[in-house]
Amino acid sequence: MSKTIALIGNQNCGKTTLFNCITGSNQYVGNWPGVTLDKVTGFVASHNYKVTDLPGLYSLSPYSPEERVSRDYLLSGDYDVIVNIVDATHIERSLSLTCEILSFKRPMVIVLNMMDLAQKEQTSIDIDKLSKSFGVPVVAISAAKKEGIDELFKAVDQACVATCSVLDEKLASGLNNVANLITDHEFEGSRNFIALSLLQHDHAFMDEYAHNEKVLTQVNKEILELEKAYSTDVESLAAQERYAFIDGVIARAVTKGKGRNNNLSKRIDDIVTNRFLALPIFAFIVYMVYFLAVSTIGTMGTDYANDVLFGEYATNGATALLESVNAPQWLSGLVVDGIIGGVGAVLGFVPQMIVLFMLLSLLEQSGYMTRVAFVLDRIFRHFGLSGLCFIPMVVASGCGVPAIMATNNIDNINEKRITIITTTFVPCSAKLPILAMIAAAFFPESTIVAPAVYFLAIFAIGFTAFILKKDATFKEDVSPFVLEMPNYNMPKLRNVLRSTYQRCRSFVIKAGTVIFATVVVVWFLSNFNFTSDGFGMVEVNNSLLAVIGSAIAFIFIPLGFASWEASVSIITGLLAKENVVGTLAVLLGLGEVAEDDASLSAALHGEFTTSAAAMSFLAFNLFSTPCIAALGAMKRQLNNTRLFTFAVVYMLAFSYSLAMIIYALGGFIVGEVPFGATTVVAIVLLAIGIYLVVRPERKGPSLHIPVKQI
Repeated sequence: MSKTIALIGNQNCGKTTLFNCITGSNQYVGNWPGVTLDKVTGFVASHNYKVTDLPGLYSLSPYSPEERVSRDYLLSGDYDVIVNIVDATHIERSLSLTCEILSFKRPMVIVLNMMDLAQKEQTSIDIDKLSKSFGVPVVAISAAKKEGIDELFKAVDQACVATCSVLDEKLASGLNNVANLITDHEFEGSRNFIALSLLQHDHAFMDEYAHNEKVLTQVNKEILELEKAYSTDVESLAAQERYAFIDGVIARAVTKGKGRNNNLSKRIDDIVTNRFLALPIFAFIVYMVYFLAVSTIGTMGTDYANDVLFGEYATNGATALLESVNAPQWLSGLVVDGIIGGVGAVLGFVPQMIVLFMLLSLLEQSGYMTRVAFVLDRIFRHFGLSGLCFIPMVVASGCGVPAIMATNNIDNINEKRITIITTTFVPCSAKLPILAMIAAAFFPESTIVAPAVYFLAIFAIGFTAFILKKDATFKEDVSPFVLEMPNYNMPKLRNVLRSTYQRCRSFVIKAGTVIFATVVVVWFLSNFNFTSDGFGMVEVNNSLLAVIGSAIAFIFIPLGFASWEASVSIITGLLAKENVVGTLAVLLGLGEVAEDDASLSAALHGEFTTSAAAMSFLAFNLFSTPCIAALGAMKRQLNNTRLFTFAVVYMLAFSYSLAMIIYALGGFIVGEVPFGATTVVAIVLLAIGIYLVVRPERKGPSLHIPVKQI
């Protein structure tokens, strides 16, 4: 018989790990809260189960949007069995949610996850006593080690409605009196839960039943009787009874250990979250991540991919094959110079991405990234943001699209707006090849360029948030930052590899589709034009692309590069950032000349006459609008055309201004660019930026955008 299972539990209790284990799915797993942002469905074919993984929550009176997803699903009743995952290492905290779930009166199984870690903490849990206390099957598992899964399936088949009573007789009677008047919900469990919520003055349900005089009259009557009987409000009364029940269960069934892992985590946190040491440690870790990914280990793999895999094997093999079949010149040029040169130049950076994403995954799954969010919360609050905004920024290091979607965990409307606008400033996988290309060509001996760009992105986010928060449109109190600090864990190799694969896979797929199509079009336009003899192949400087690029090149003269090749690469980069390297590879022949660093450097030094111009080019591409897919996600999340238009215009203006300051002012300071009119404009732009920071807050609205639209 088919069953629908609802997986629910606290954040970071292992729900997604269990979901992947029983369904064979590849949902993202991390040792930090908020990984699941919406419900995800999978299937267990061997048992004919449909499984829904719900976002984690600590209470059924939710604070954030993803927590409301879980509550609304439970209210729907579209499931047969509730599987409540409980963190065995924090069982007292986890059982509070368990007690609230009981009100839905559905067959239920309590799953004690992370029992292997609980045993290391020398915590003993009597499964039989726990099962008798709640009146439902209880099973101990370790989802990470795939232990106890068969017992879980047996328990699901034997699931039953809980027989225990958490609330005392008088409160339960008042709840039933209200529930009997709720006739607009067929599911009995939802009526019970709504009744208890009304008695506790839950704002969501009080608004829903504001015009139902019969229900509200009964609610007020019951509240008065209960408060008179117990001399406290119903919300406090329900919590007291819930925790009194939990204390009794813990006393009967749980023997706490010494908590060695907790103590170890605390000792580590005393250092990495220290008021004075936290930021230097974070800066050092970021430096090491990019040092290993961009400057050392990752570069070794990239050099091999460019020099040997694409530079020799792919190029020589394709050339020999085309010569053997007497392929025409245009076809040879398309395959070797266009496809292999363009797509190969982009795919050559995949080794660096693999190293980068593996290191980031290790930090995430160890639990360190949660600490970074906590540390940065103190800084972000000065800019009107909270530490919650750091989570989308971590996701953005892989791809801007899921990063923008991850802003759903931010409840504060204006924090969410600002994070949507700024989170793509973080260098994603598509921008990494541009960064690596410029760093290798112009700063080959430096190991600080990549981490400096990362911190420049954080500065850009802080600057933007600060100036926007000064306007009434984005003005709102910063939301309270509540985030669980999980114990440090040794990352599982399987999870690290899965995370790395998922992040790199999307990049490779894009390289095989979007970039492939782009470089083919770029190659065609760069080799053909209309001549006196008709339409045919021409030199690249006389091509259609040269004409188009020359027409727009003047826009970038103040930024230090005015060649049509660079201009065209920027335009294609506005479609997808990966196209920047692919386009330059086709137009400059980097696919052929990138057989050694000297050739690569010579090709790019011919394009950018100074390192200031190269950094200007890099800055504009990193901080301008993201790819089309990310813009689409941004438009959906902002849900307002005027605000979306403002975001696009702001990103273009910010990136252009920053690039000009880097080239004209930065180049002048280091002696690469003479003082001129562009330098004066750059100084004015810098002064405007400083003014926007120090100006007083605006009281009146500027963008009249209804808050509810987001």
